[in-house]
Amino acid sequence: MPRFSIVVPVYKVQAYLGECLDSVLGQDFGDFEVIGVDDCSPDVCGEILDEYAANDARVRAVHLPENVGLGSARNVGLARARGDYILFLDSDDVLLPGSLRAMAERLDAAASPDILVFDYARAYWDGRLVRNSLARHLREDGPVAFALTDRPELLNLLQVAWNKAYRRDFVERAGLSFPTGYYEDAPWTYCAMAAAETLAVLDRVCVHYRQRREGGSILSTVSRKHFDAFDQYDRVFAYLDSHPGLDRWRGPLFRKMIDHYLTILERPGRLPEEAKAEFFHRAAHDYRRRVPAGFTRPAGRDGYKFAMLERDAYALMTGSATAVRTRQVVKTKARKAVTGSKKRAMGLFYRSQQHTDLDENLALFSSYWSRSVSCNPAAIDAELARLAPHVRRVWAVRPDRMDSVPRGVRAVPLGSRDFWTVAARAKYLVNNVNFSDRLVKRPGQIHLQTHHGTPLKRMGLDQREYPISTSMNFADLLRRCDRWDYSLSSNAHSTRVWERVYPSRYETLETGYPRNDALVNARAADVLAARVELGLAEGTTALLYMPTHRDYEKSFRPRVDLARLASELGPDTVLLVRGHYFYKPSPQVEELRATGRIIDVSAHPRVESLYLAADALITDYSSAMFDYALLDRPIVVFADDWEIYSTVRGVYFDLLSEAPGALARTQDELLDILGGGAWRDAEADRRRAAFRARFCDFDDGRAAERVVRKVFLGDDREIPVTPLAERPHVPSPSELAARPRPEHTERAYVAGRDHAAERSQAAEPTYVAEPVTVAEPAYTAEPAYAEQPYAEQPSYGEEPAYVTATAHEERPAYPEEPAYPEEPHPVARPEFVPEPVSVVEPRAEAGFAYEEEREAEDLDAEPDAPDTDARTDIDLVASEPEVSVPAWAVSAPEPFPASAPLDADSFFGPPPTRTPRERPAAPVSEAFAAYSELFPQPGHGMSIPRQQVPADRAGRGTDEDRATDRQGRGGFPLPPLSGAAEPVTAPEPPPAETA
Repeated sequence: MPRFSIVVPVYKVQAYLGECLDSVLGQDFGDFEVIGVDDCSPDVCGEILDEYAANDARVRAVHLPENVGLGSARNVGLARARGDYILFLDSDDVLLPGSLRAMAERLDAAASPDILVFDYARAYWDGRLVRNSLARHLREDGPVAFALTDRPELLNLLQVAWNKAYRRDFVERAGLSFPTGYYEDAPWTYCAMAAAETLAVLDRVCVHYRQRREGGSILSTVSRKHFDAFDQYDRVFAYLDSHPGLDRWRGPLFRKMIDHYLTILERPGRLPEEAKAEFFHRAAHDYRRRVPAGFTRPAGRDGYKFAMLERDAYALMTGSATAVRTRQVVKTKARKAVTGSKKRAMGLFYRSQQHTDLDENLALFSSYWSRSVSCNPAAIDAELARLAPHVRRVWAVRPDRMDSVPRGVRAVPLGSRDFWTVAARAKYLVNNVNFSDRLVKRPGQIHLQTHHGTPLKRMGLDQREYPISTSMNFADLLRRCDRWDYSLSSNAHSTRVWERVYPSRYETLETGYPRNDALVNARAADVLAARVELGLAEGTTALLYMPTHRDYEKSFRPRVDLARLASELGPDTVLLVRGHYFYKPSPQVEELRATGRIIDVSAHPRVESLYLAADALITDYSSAMFDYALLDRPIVVFADDWEIYSTVRGVYFDLLSEAPGALARTQDELLDILGGGAWRDAEADRRRAAFRARFCDFDDGRAAERVVRKVFLGDDREIPVTPLAERPHVPSPSELAARPRPEHTERAYVAGRDHAAERSQAAEPTYVAEPVTVAEPAYTAEPAYAEQPYAEQPSYGEEPAYVTATAHEERPAYPEEPAYPEEPHPVARPEFVPEPVSVVEPRAEAGFAYEEEREAEDLDAEPDAPDTDARTDIDLVASEPEVSVPAWAVSAPEPFPASAPLDADSFFGPPPTRTPRERPAAPVSEAFAAYSELFPQPGHGMSIPRQQVPADRAGRGTDEDRATDRQGRGGFPLPPLSGAAEPVTAPEPPPAETA
């Protein structure tokens, strides 16, 4: 007797049937049978079934003499099923790889429940995958097996037969069968869910529900057949009448019935116009005769509709709906008019600013879509303050993040008048992602692309081979790349990837990543200070757990059982948990943090401090491993979903064979590695050494200096890269355990600080709660907006909100049609037409946000590429490093106030005239006063502390390279290379005419 019987009803699906059957027969779990029921299909579906049955004994073909419809065809297959569990798969859908094995394992863990509910995703003809918008209800926390009374919100899921596995003896005992007519899934699923004694859930997408491009389903055909819904709910309540023990479900199922009726009534393309009043009156009749005692109508607009049905007030309801639509149209038009006028005004202003001269000593910085002052741009900013104080630095920051800008940093709100002023006039544009297409690069501007990680996953044009991971417009991507003048690289691997996936005419700078200078230049005191800051006692082993972002998980759920890990590793081990900054705080982490078993460092402002404090890193596919490897400390890779991740996203090398240390595929393996010492044995050291040799090419502590000299000072002198074997080694915490603690630990601002409380200020994207139009029944305690993690699946977009309004009517009577015509899932598109990089002025019709707007465009599509919006896999969030500004770089007695708004007139001088080149030059005092002292107090800064490089560690150059009288960009004298024998002296102030 097989484990699964898979019933596949077939009718007019010759184009899809082969793919459907292949998806089943290709499963890595083979204990199943397929019962294909040919419902007298007029095409060649019968022959296709016979061919598969002849080639595989697990397939049985059943041919019906006449067409009986979907429900009856399923009943035929049901009668022939022999398996322990029954699955229904529509013949144009597919079963995802590994699904049957995952189901079998979950059923075993739940001790054979009556029903297992799993997830699905809509697969659109254009390649988009949209996961079930109520996937949060499938979370796997709590008991593995449970009763529906424990989780009644499962009734809100799409109520179809094909998203569940049913125990066969339960189906027989409950007397379940499919009726005929439209909406045949309603009686089957509601009765089955109510009758089941035990349920289980599988938080995994197992079925791709095909959404066809051609035509709509019979459910979207204007017909009186939609009146079948009344018969189907008569069957539901007749079943409850015959099973008195199920009376408690009358209220919830009454609510689902009325929701369904209202959807049929309101959805265009369902009922003939002349039949709507009749349908309404029959629905009102059902309302009055089935409303349970004590039923409370939902609040808001849904409650109003319920009240109209209760009163059978068709005319009043239709009149109110018309009035509401009219108000919405008026409001929308007014809002668009106001927004359009603001954009046009800002566009004209930006255009006027582009007629002014470029400011040769002005740089615009941004990182992570202007969400923070951090990463490589911040490290370059800090070095720029040291080597070129005459260059004024301005940061673009989202308006909602202005309060988090470090003290002393000049920032302008993204999209504001001041932002467009700086964007038009700045000589230098620095970003670790791409600027918006609205920003037009002027001739003479220099664009520095710093990137923000080493690529393990596929990036840029390589993502064309993995369409489910992105909906990117690659032509727009290349236009953005055409603005780059320089592209930074931290290793030869990155150089090869960037130049292939972002083909353009930029110059690659193999300098290393400036943000990593802090790790290479760190000292023992920095390690001790970082541990004191976190409240780590001497002798404590600190393990930093940093999982990456997954396209198929919408919220952070640790893949490691943290409670078990902390318990089995003992009291001398502390877990530092850092969720990816795309995610909101995890309830699981918060609960464990409250017990004191872990430290949540998700909002810690300096990831470099966490690296220094940790004895080892535990990660999966995060780019953190490439940075942490610079410290030459143990790295443990936990790759439990490698097959899914590498298949969906694509990768550049096999991490399983080239991991930077010990590798675990399961929780038990991870415990064995950490508990038995394999995480730091000779084999782990050998793997890490090979990884470091491959990926730590250029990060020798002088990356920021190389960048500033080359890009900002025009200094072409080469600073040789210090070989890996000759670079300094900062002691690990275990190596420092026997040493006396230095007295200077004042850098730690609060020992044992609760960083979880600061999560709201971390550099993470703003997620809008998923819109769900279905009104939740009174019995469900879970808020509709709650987000739950996704399982190991491909990247899914958001399901259209109306999908959940009437869950059960979405499947057509035959599987060849989509549920009902749905408007294409909106893909974020740019509001502004991209400009060619050579054009000086923006096009007249281009608009510009008067206030900051979300950088949607096509940037939402690709995680972690420099052309994306919010879903970036860099695992490093906003940091506030301490920057030591040398005395020779200081020229103003007082710093700017913290996060002071920029006044364009005072900052740039008088407004532009008709002849911009006649504008008087800014006084020299302005050029030097701006940003002369970035960080007047310790503990404030942008991201990376700059540390002096001793002479014995610096690259050694020629006498010509060490000369201090060389002239750089703009006529300013070049400062000496760090580590040179000559003393460092301050350059003379520039003449007024060069300011």
